[in-house]
Amino acid sequence: MFPLAVRWQVIRNRQKGRSWASIVDHCGCSLAAAQEWWSNFEHHGSPWRDPVLENRHADAARFRPEFLRALEGLVRLYPEMFLHEMKTIFVRLLELPGFDASCPCSVSTLSRMLNAIGFSVKKVERLASERCEARIVQHCRPYREVPDRCVVVADEAHIAGPAMVRPRGWAPGGRKLEILALDPRARARYSSTVAISHNRGILELAVHEVPPAQNGDDWFAFCTSLAGRMNAFVPGADWAGQPDDCILLYDNAAVHTQAADDVLAINGVRRMRLPPYSPDLSAIEPTFADYKRQARDITFRHPDLPDRMVHVLAFASIPLSSIQGHFREARRQTLRHIPELNAPGGPLFGIFPPLPVVRSYPQL
Repeated sequence: MFPLAVRWQVIRNRQKGRSWASIVDHCGCSLAAAQEWWSNFEHHGSPWRDPVLENRHADAARFRPEFLRALEGLVRLYPEMFLHEMKTIFVRLLELPGFDASCPCSVSTLSRMLNAIGFSVKKVERLASERCEARIVQHCRPYREVPDRCVVVADEAHIAGPAMVRPRGWAPGGRKLEILALDPRARARYSSTVAISHNRGILELAVHEVPPAQNGDDWFAFCTSLAGRMNAFVPGADWAGQPDDCILLYDNAAVHTQAADDVLAINGVRRMRLPPYSPDLSAIEPTFADYKRQARDITFRHPDLPDRMVHVLAFASIPLSSIQGHFREARRQTLRHIPELNAPGGPLFGIFPPLPVVRSYPQL
């Protein structure tokens, strides 16, 4: 498609009385295209056939009100779907009454349409979190009494091979930046299971190449090894008398099986589950961001290192002070969700900005 500047150049040359042959030769377009732009300009003063739509198609999804209404209704009723595979959303859309299956849409179109109706990824996450607000508060009230030194957080992280390549670099002032050529070998996707401790940093790490995907057996083996590094919870003792690293905090992923819970219980480790759609309450999510940044830096500086070694070194490069800072931030988010602390007259009233409310729907 020719840029707008070329279209206007054709029109200006024609206004100057130049021949079509010279215009086509100078602008590099076909005679039919040049004459169409001129005809459009004569009719409504614009090189576009429709000056309102310009180069956008009239049958595009963003101009289909029924599609946008169906999409907005779906994201408000089932926001958790938009945090999973996009293909499941089309199945739900087809089930809505009055939805036209011939709507020209795709995964990329769906992402753009979410932005068109005012829904970003963070807003969708907030929608899903609002549905579970009661369960989040139920988790935060007892958890606020738990010292950070007693908590170990475990979760899985995934990074695709192309995402390990850093597209930009830095150089000292006055020196030319040397960009290394990308490694032609294909980089595999890796999945890492990691446990972090407030006092000891990275406590346990397992790195797997994908495929095959991680399953319950991998989580079971990870918990078996992790249990030997944690301390046993002392029933009946107050928190001051509890040992460090005696509570494991993890989410509700499908790979977290009952068999692994039994191994942890046998070793005296107390288990706590995160409520659904509450990544802000876990210190491990920002740790994963540090890990991926370190992985890109190591790949850029040492392109010959094996992929598995890159992931291990990336986790080892995360300083303990950074992990402790993530624990403090997760603690602040925990206090922020407790209504009696943030209500008028509460000890934390006015300290935290109010939680954004996207919509009021019955909570789960």
